[in-house]
Amino acid sequence: MNRPSTMQALQMRGIRELVKTELPVPSPQPDEVLIRTQAATICTSDLHDLATNPFNIILPRVLGHEAAGIVVACGSAVTQFVPGNRVAAHPVVPCGYCEECLRGFDHLCANMGHLGYDREGGFADYFVQRADRVRALPPDVSFSLGALLEPVCVCLQAVARAGDVRGRVVLVVGDGPFGNMIARLARRAGASRVLVVGREPFRLRHIPDAEIVEVPPARSVDVAILAVSSAEAVGVCLSALRPRGRLVIFSAVLQPVPINLFPLHLSELEIVGACNDENRLDEALRCLSDPELALHEVITQEIRFEDWKKAFDLASHQHDRALKVALVFDPI
Repeated sequence: MNRPSTMQALQMRGIRELVKTELPVPSPQPDEVLIRTQAATICTSDLHDLATNPFNIILPRVLGHEAAGIVVACGSAVTQFVPGNRVAAHPVVPCGYCEECLRGFDHLCANMGHLGYDREGGFADYFVQRADRVRALPPDVSFSLGALLEPVCVCLQAVARAGDVRGRVVLVVGDGPFGNMIARLARRAGASRVLVVGREPFRLRHIPDAEIVEVPPARSVDVAILAVSSAEAVGVCLSALRPRGRLVIFSAVLQPVPINLFPLHLSELEIVGACNDENRLDEALRCLSDPELALHEVITQEIRFEDWKKAFDLASHQHDRALKVALVFDPI
């Protein structure tokens, strides 16, 4: 496919400084594919990066790590894709040789690459990604829905870290896109009840088959999943756990959280983390195609790339009318 030499991209240059600029179109390395972006969803972490840059991204950097599009060029070593393939990309790039990768924990790689962090991201007309981190999209999955490949992967990880939830009561604290997807996936995994705590009625209405509660009763749930970056919410989760209950820390809480260890001791509670995912790409693809999960409902707005400022305003400030916002690009 013919491609231009330059492209439009959203580049972060400083705190709260995101600009649309013109950059060269990248060329794929031997093990990479070049993708013409067709949709990219805005992640809560993109908003955190813009607000405070908590991961110390070296700037300037093109942001965006949830993206799908069409392969336009393949590196010399790539055999599984050809130009014209509809694909979605997983942003995490494990090195494959560090101690954690060799232990089988490449999602916790010590030398991890990541779109939008140490390499240019998907808020651009084109981006490159290593071919093993890319998957072909089924015909029934739109580009906007396909951009949720990695978000679904990490939500699957959160549910997996909860253990076997079949027949158990699961509490999800957080009504954003990730809380929404985790609640759906917990029900799919066999939870008998899914309780959700949130603040925004619009977002809560978008979570099917969930029991919305303001404050969960003490010692009432088997599993609590933290899906909001709130120190206060950690206490809500812990107080709701039954003996032998488990808290899954899915959302990053950057400030220290004081925890009374005595109740953990008395009730044999567990606290586990859920970060990235253990290569759940293929399962995530099946979820995207599952009509019962209806994950397309999580995307409440599709905004043209040219109107990116409107899209970021929706995602950042209008939780009363937006859940997940997708930037859509000119079709090929």
